[in-house]
Amino acid sequence: MQFSQTNYHRLSRSERLEARVNSELKSRLQKAAQLQGSSLSEFILKSAEKTANQVIREYQILKLSDEESLKFVNTIFNVSKPNQKLQSAYSKYRKEVLSGK
Repeated sequence: MQFSQTNYHRLSRSERLEARVNSELKSRLQKAAQLQGSSLSEFILKSAEKTANQVIREYQILKLSDEESLKFVNTIFNVSKPNQKLQSAYSKYRKEVLSGK
């Protein structure tokens, strides 16, 4: 699943989020929003979405890594012999590439 940044100006907003912060944090958030040329709400939403997407991607990567690592270990320890098609391809490769023809 791919996540992208949302264009907040075009979306209708039907849900509400609230958070209580101290004055120091609010001032820093307002300054950062101002530097980016956005409203405080837009800055907070963009930042929260970016962080949420990153957390979700990291979770998916870690989860896939666990599943894939089991497949990898099973593949290494349960090596099958090359079939006829692979043997033919390797023979062709040796003749054409390794012999310089």
